Formats: sequence, structure tokens, C-alpha cells
Amino acid sequence: MAQINTLNGDNITNLREYLNDEENISYADFQQILETASEVLEGCLETTKTGSVKGLIYGHIQSGKTSIILTTMALAADNDFNNFVVMTSNLNDIYEQTLERIKGALDSFQVFGKAEIRQTSRATHGLPLALVCPKDPRRLRDALNIVQLSNWQNQPVIIIDDEADQASLDTNINDQNKPTSSVNRAIVNLRDYLNSHTYLQTTATPQALLLQDSQSAFRPDFVIVTTPGTGYAGGNYFFGNSNFNNSDHIRLVPDIDLDRLRNSSSIPDTVIQSMLVFFLGSAILRLQGNSKKYTYLLHTSFRQGDHHLAAVLVDNFKNELTNQLKQNPNNPITGASAILTTQLQNAYNDLKQSFSNVPSFDDVLIETARRITSTEVIEINSDTGEGIRPNPARRHTLYIGGTKIGRGVTVKNLLVTYYGRDAQQPQMDTVLQHARMYGYRRNELLAIRIYLPLHLAQRFVDIHESDDLVREQCQATHLPIQLIPLMARGIKPTRRNVLNENTNRITYQGGKQYFPSLPISEPHILGNQTQELDYLLSNTKYSNQQHPYTVTIDELLEVLDFQYKTPGSSGAWNDDLIRQAISALRDQQRYQNIGTLVIVNRSADIGKSQYRSYSEIGAVLPGNAGNTPYGINPNYPTLLMTRTNGKIAPPKGWDGVPFWIPVIRFPDGSYAFSVNES
Repeated sequence: MAQINTLNGDNITNLREYLNDEENISYADFQQILETASEVLEGCLETTKTGSVKGLIYGHIQSGKTSIILTTMALAADNDFNNFVVMTSNLNDIYEQTLERIKGALDSFQVFGKAEIRQTSRATHGLPLALVCPKDPRRLRDALNIVQLSNWQNQPVIIIDDEADQASLDTNINDQNKPTSSVNRAIVNLRDYLNSHTYLQTTATPQALLLQDSQSAFRPDFVIVTTPGTGYAGGNYFFGNSNFNNSDHIRLVPDIDLDRLRNSSSIPDTVIQSMLVFFLGSAILRLQGNSKKYTYLLHTSFRQGDHHLAAVLVDNFKNELTNQLKQNPNNPITGASAILTTQLQNAYNDLKQSFSNVPSFDDVLIETARRITSTEVIEINSDTGEGIRPNPARRHTLYIGGTKIGRGVTVKNLLVTYYGRDAQQPQMDTVLQHARMYGYRRNELLAIRIYLPLHLAQRFVDIHESDDLVREQCQATHLPIQLIPLMARGIKPTRRNVLNENTNRITYQGGKQYFPSLPISEPHILGNQTQELDYLLSNTKYSNQQHPYTVTIDELLEVLDFQYKTPGSSGAWNDDLIRQAISALRDQQRYQNIGTLVIVNRSADIGKSQYRSYSEIGAVLPGNAGNTPYGINPNYPTLLMTRTNGKIAPPKGWDGVPFWIPVIRFPDGSYAFSVNES
């Protein structure tokens, strides 16, 4: 653990003022950032120690993770760290954004970008040096060259891997005929050269990192969960529940019919409505004194041809809208058709639901007409080469496509997002990274609208709930969890090519029962376990066998806080994973910490199964117990406990002492857990 001798050194003092002046981060919010950075630095390897430590900074989407990185670097420099490597996106716009921000924020640092690194520039000895390197194999080799020339091998180094779940992991992990992927190999080579380093991974979507094998160089040793600053609106705000009909921001729409779109000369009515809400919402914000440049984002499909067609149709509608409103700029409604007049009124009424004090309809239309010419339609994909512009030129920017948007790119002042379609096999981390509407939206929050189909809205709710559960468990322990709850089947935690297919799998599905196929029965391993469970499950507390008792999930976890499975035996039961899964259920509001406990039998005569060569048990519950045994409520987790006599004689095959066997039944539902069993 690194020592923090000062929290108010020159670097922190200067950074506090910079973030306040340049990025409007209040002193109160900076104090929270500093506390998080202190936790991160305390987890780093001491400057006097050799070895390596891996940490994860677990942020929120669009929550200002870079501020945590900058503060961690400043605090480290004030406490005897001088050597830093920051690895960031290979996309030039994101790379330049990160480089310029580090240069602007850290006054006393020497900062080498890829140009200086490529030219093997010489650093001034004794001053903090930050190498800011894109995650490109050649550039990473250049960075290693600078590290070698600067004699960092035996000095303490902090490596920061921004968006560490992207590009850094080995995409050839499941192909033994291929070497490790080039970026992964370059990062490993850099780290292997250093005798004393901390590798800090940062991301808001750590699923791929948490599911790395236990011995992986990319699975973190500790996790620090960040707290967003004032004014942040994220998953809790937009997708905290499924009551979409009462939402100020969610608007449910059908999937875009792509065949109809391809044969049409106009965009769907719901897209028109979303655009009008965008233009009128922008006008209301300007009339209220918020004179920013606002953006709109339309996802149609993953095909670039559909992007182009949608961009053309959107541009056509924008031009027609402009023509009608500009016929009489002082009274725009007189130039609007009857259909458009109704659509404009509907958009205005929609915005009135969230704005408590809205200008008159006429004033809003006049302001819309005044500024609507300052609108640009931009198609974003690899064909056009266009991306999100950091500083749009026009008052309104309509982005069409969006699959090329790099993770970490902020869509400034995004008011309206329209999801027309989604992936057939969605990945949890990808869906979260596409939540561009999240962020510090306090000034424009009342005008934000998200248009999407019901199934996709529910998917955001499910993924947000899963992310919250992972976040809560990591925050409680500061350790990487081994299990990712997937709140709907069909959702994958991340892409398969970065997970070891031999150790990762989906398990513990809703409505299914699990038990250890070879429970611990040897007296020297059991110790006093049976006696302790006899006390926890005494006749005094649970007098009736095969009777469902309502208990708390915490009480179920108390019973599960033993080792039941013989190490090395097969089967889905894993004591630690079962506890993590039940803990995840406890933390879900729908279960209200309610579970069921059943004492099935206190003197069972269970033997090992002939069909399993007398090496494991085939079943614990009687054959007629069914999937919802003994009248349990299938909507809550149930633990069914059986005490067997442990007879020695074959085919029982035990060790002559009684022991308890658990069966866990997960509550009904379309969910599962993704785990790494290594």
C-alpha cells in the first residue's frame, strides 16, 4: 500500500484550481474526486517495493473518469511518484483530447505525446514525466524504448490503461495456434520490463476484466468504485425502473421497419416527432438563457446503407421544416401545413410534461424558425469517416448512424437519442457504452428524450440493474467479483473472444436447482461443521420438516457460509459463486431480502449413485418433490437442507459421520449468471 504523506501538495492545489476554472468542477466535487484518488493511490505498490499490483477504477458512463485519472496522477506526484504511462484510445480524436487535457491540467509534469515518444525525446531528470501513448503496438514499443532510455526498470511506475477492457485484452486467447494479440503482447512486454509498477485499469464496463482467469495479468487485484459529481444523470435516473409511461424522458416507439424505410421517401412519424421535440426543446433552452449548440443522435441499424438513406431522409425533412417555418418567421405557424402544425403542437405538449415554466407556443416556434437554418446532418460510419465533433459549428447537429462512435467520446449537449433497432445478441458492456445520454446533463435535463422500443428499454433496465449489483459488490469489498448477474437471458456480459472459453460459462439460471454432486463427508475436513449447522438449523427454530419457513436472505447466507463441495469435484455447485449469486439476489429490491428455508430431512439415507459409478450423488430431494417442492414460493430464493447419516457401507460410500447437503433453488425469472470458474 502506497503511503500518502500529503493531500495538498502543489500538483493537487494547481489541479483543483484548473478543474474549477476550466471545467467548472466545484471544490466540493473535487474533494470527492480527491477522496477516490486517495483510495486508488493507497492500493498502489509502495515506491520502495518491487513487484506489481493491478487496480481497477470502476467509473460510470460519461461521469468524468478522466478527472479521477488526473487527480490520481497529481496526488501520486505529490507523494514521490515521478514515472507515468497513460495508455489511451488509438482513435486520434480521443487520443488528442486525452493528451491535451493532461497537458493543460498537470502544470509541473513533462508530457510526451506520441510525437515526442517516437522521436525518443529526453526528459529533464527529477520532474514527473507522463508518456501518453495510444494503444497501438508500434507506439507501445516506442514507449518501452523511452522507458528503457529513462532507466525506469528499477523505479516505481504507474501505468494507467484507459478503457482497459477495450484493445488491451488478448483476442486470441482461445486459439492456441495464434500468438497473443499484438496490443496485449506490447502491454505485457512493457509491464514485464518494470520491476516495480502499478497497473491501473479504468472503465465503466469492467465485465471482460472481472471475468478474466484468476491468474491473468489483466484481472485486477483491487477495485475502486467512483462516485459521480453533482448533476450527473445515469442509469439510476433514466432506467431505475420499468414504469416508462410515467417517465419524463423515455418515449416508447416501434422498431424501425427497415424494409419499409428502404422503399420509402420519408422517415417514420416517430422519428419526425423526435426531431421536432429536439428543435423545440433546443429553442426553449435558448429562450431560458442556455445558448449552447445542441445535438441529436439517431441509431437506425448496423448497416451503413441504412445510415446513408436515413441521413438523406432526415436532411430532406429538415429542409422541408425549414421552408415551412421560414415562410413567415414572425408567425411561423401560418406557413406550416395542417399535419406539421399538429406535429409541432404534439412536440410542444410533450416538452411541457417536463418543463414547469415553458415559454408560449408562438415564442418557441419563432425561436425555432430563427435558428433552424443553423442545422447540420452528419452521417457517422467508416464510409463517411465522420465522427462526433468536439466543437460543432452549427446550433443543431443531427448525427445519423453512431456505430463508429468511439467509447469515451462525449456527445456534447445531447438532447434526443433515438434507437430504431438493436443487436440480436447484445453485449452488456457494449449497450452501456452506447448510453450517450448519460452524463452531466443538469442544464438541459428537462429537454432530454430517449426514443426506443419497449424491449430495448427493458434491456437498459436489466443491464443497469446488473451493473448496479456488480458495482455494489465491488464497492463493499474493494475486490473483483467472479460472477456477473445477467438479468435477462440472451444478454452476454462481453465479447467472447477475450474470455477463456474453458473457464467462463453461463450458469445459475432462474427457476433451477443446484447442489454439490460430491459433498464433503470426511471427518477431518468437516470438523465441527455438522454440529454448527445442527445449531443453526435446530428443531427449536425449524420444528417441521418439509415445511417452507420465510427467512431473510441474510439467514440463507449464514447457512451457506460453509464449504459443502469436495474440492476438485465436478458439477455447477461452487460454494463461493453460490454465495455471490445469492448475495446479488439479496441486493435486488424485488426480493426485499426475503427467502425460504426448508428442512427436508434430518436423518436421510442418501448414497452415491450407481449411474455415476458410485463417485457422486445423483439427487438430494425425493423424486416426487418437483420443481417447486413443499409449497415454496417460486418467486424467492429457497434453500433446502438435508442431513444425511453418512453410512460407510457400499453403495453409500461415506465416512461414517452425518453431514448436511444443501440444495439451492433460484427464484423464477429469465436471468442467469456469467462466471469464471478458474
